[in-house]
Amino acid sequence: MRAQTPDRRRAERLTIPAQHFTPPGLELRPVRLLDLSPMGVRIEHAEPLHEGVVCHVDLPPALGRGSLTGKVVWTRLHKREQTVEGDTRVSYQSGLTFIRLTPEQQAKLADALQILQMDE
Repeated sequence: MRAQTPDRRRAERLTIPAQHFTPPGLELRPVRLLDLSPMGVRIEHAEPLHEGVVCHVDLPPALGRGSLTGKVVWTRLHKREQTVEGDTRVSYQSGLTFIRLTPEQQAKLADALQILQMDE
């Protein structure tokens, strides 16, 4: 029998639907939001991100809309696939920690987390 290891996370993560990611001053980049917590978000995307980059993550309408400011803490190659056409398609995952959230952004995050908890 294997002993269960304690969860090292500081806050529970909740899975969320896809939306967008916006590095400041750059174009919108579609991402898949994988999970959300009071501390940050994990995303999946097509191009690597650099640690320390500050960006905005847009919450989808189902979570009340809103843009949250985050900083990239880590990025890793998640998957590499060969397409039928012979091209290689890659996907990356990144973890972002929320920074400098305004009271309005904090309220939007709290609302989104509450919606996700009701869906579980």
